[in-house]
Amino acid sequence: MTVGMDLGPTSRRVIAVFVARAGEPLPDNASVARELHVSEPHLRRLLANESTTLGRLRARHNAALAVEALRRGEPIEMLALRLGYAEPRGFRRAFRRWTGMAPSEVRAA
Repeated sequence: MTVGMDLGPTSRRVIAVFVARAGEPLPDNASVARELHVSEPHLRRLLANESTTLGRLRARHNAALAVEALRRGEPIEMLALRLGYAEPRGFRRAFRRWTGMAPSEVRAA
């Protein structure tokens, strides 16, 4: 995933933590804060100043990974498991929430 210019400096650092853990489950809030050498409440405040949250950044990161994988033709079942979803149905719902479209619409694009 490329980090967009519309992200603030703290958001870019958080995304960099996610990218550095490619292939692993995304870290929890405490781990992200530790890696950035700040407390969890301070990290939340920094992100609030950038009008975002860790949850939104996770969703943005997962959405970018998913779109990229779908365009490569990765099966939804495998992608869902890789992103930590027990079933494809949960992934499909999350994908629609993240992007506003169904995973099948990305494949067709």
